[in-house]
Amino acid sequence: MQTEIQNLIDHPEAIRETLNTDQLDGLIKNATALNLTMQYHVEEGRSSVRFEAEAKDDLVGASGIFSKVLTECRIDTFSSSLKYIPEEGFQVWFSLNLSYQHFNGGSNGMKIADFQYKNGEWTMSNFKGERENI
Repeated sequence: MQTEIQNLIDHPEAIRETLNTDQLDGLIKNATALNLTMQYHVEEGRSSVRFEAEAKDDLVGASGIFSKVLTECRIDTFSSSLKYIPEEGFQVWFSLNLSYQHFNGGSNGMKIADFQYKNGEWTMSNFKGERENI
């Protein structure tokens, strides 16, 4: 494991500065129209390193009519990747997901947007309204 990645795993408090997550927080706020407190961490998976983003907030109360049938509703990461390339720095990709559970059992989720970190900047793609801005 590269020292730079291991440092983020061992010291999650370093993620905010190293990966400029203040900028990411703003993009997530735009994508969700919610003022969420996001938590970020890096972990080693079976075949790659993952970047995890999640809001601890349970959003059942903010889900309108769906609050009548959901027992859990959260914002989290569905898939992700984190790499460190010495010449280029950190590169991150992840999909932000709305995960939910029905009161009768069963759970599912849907993508909110994709996020990428490259060259010290976060970008957002594949989100509702993206094509309207073209």
